Amino acid sequence: CSLKDCVARVKEHRLSPPVVIVVGKVVGLREKLRWFDNRPLFGKRVLVTRARHQASALSRLLAERSAQPVELPAIDIQATANTEELDEAIKNIKHYHWLVFTSVNGVSAYFQRLQVLKLDSRTLGGLKIGAIGSATAEALGEKGIIPDYIPEVYTGQGFIAGLKSRDIAGQRFLLPRADIADKELTEGITRLGAEAHDVAAYRTVPAADAISSAKQMLSAGEIDIITFTSSSTVSNLVAAFKGEQPPLNSAKVACIGPKTADTAAKSGLKVDIVASEHTIPGLVAVIEEYFGKER
Repeated sequence: CSLKDCVARVKEHRLSPPVVIVVGKVVGLREKLRWFDNRPLFGKRVLVTRARHQASALSRLLAERSAQPVELPAIDIQATANTEELDEAIKNIKHYHWLVFTSVNGVSAYFQRLQVLKLDSRTLGGLKIGAIGSATAEALGEKGIIPDYIPEVYTGQGFIAGLKSRDIAGQRFLLPRADIADKELTEGITRLGAEAHDVAAYRTVPAADAISSAKQMLSAGEIDIITFTSSSTVSNLVAAFKGEQPPLNSAKVACIGPKTADTAAKSGLKVDIVASEHTIPGLVAVIEEYFGKER
């Protein structure tokens, strides 16, 4: 349109910010210059089910690749109702040889209690620090802590496999984790002759309102990709359907790693995409690769 008709045309088409206005004949070069809508994830609506305070990193990477992230977290991370066991472990940290963090949430919860107890990272002197995953290691780095051991494969099994070459028999491990964490890691450590103390550092609970919205969008076929970043996100979303199979329609299921994928498969979901690098960037990369091949 001409500039004098611009305001009227904007109202007619109900445009709202952000809007890009192209002035002049350069608009005719669209077919040569277009790039955003040629990307593999252009227009794909991606359900982001991870906790709200952690969803932004995944959403940002998806948006950078032309996808449309829909943040409807299936879980909410909360402090434990009773911190007595965790506090006692922190106060007696010298009783342990290893402190192992399996998630960013575990790091956050541990150091929050450390601060409440008016203690700091000096209490960790002499301990071996383990971290599963690069994101967990980065969270520790922000606290001034460099992990002694990060497994090559970012899973509990990967962590245990790496411990086999270390003499840990008779040593004591503290694992501040989610209240619903499974026993794979603790049992693996025990099999190697060490002692594992699993303590609830935080709770994962269903995010009821978000799950309800996710149900509606899935039922309406409005989602192209469902991302799961933990077993709890799978379990909570599936549980919302109360025994019925979630109506995925044509939506693809993408999981951050084999453990999450296994939970999804056991829940009756067809898993289409599994990240080989069990991180958020790894998940986004494998989704982009999948749809790139499809296109």
